[in-house]
Amino acid sequence: MLYSSRDTEIVDGDTLDLNNVWVRLAMVNTPETGETGYEEAKMTTESECPIGSNALVDEDDGQKGGSFGRLIGVVYCNGNGTSLNEILLVEGRVILYEDFCDVSEFSNEHWVTKYGC
Repeated sequence: MLYSSRDTEIVDGDTLDLNNVWVRLAMVNTPETGETGYEEAKMTTESECPIGSNALVDEDDGQKGGSFGRLIGVVYCNGNGTSLNEILLVEGRVILYEDFCDVSEFSNEHWVTKYGC
């Protein structure tokens, strides 16, 4: 399922609020508040998908159950052909969330397999 909205809040490096729909980035995991790299990951997300951006989400069909009430997916901002998920991974702001390699529909994408799935 594709979901389109405006970015209204950056919750943290791997979660965005898109008009009251919280979206957790699929296949990546950023440091939590207080951990090394948290601020850098959040700043990269804010830079790539600033508040007010048009965001397109491709929901992960392998994880439709969500995560703590969040939709899980790959996010593209402002017409960028490269996902926010991939940008964060390539820039070293996140680690690959290998726990979901067997369930995510995105586990065979080049940006995921390059880093471990």
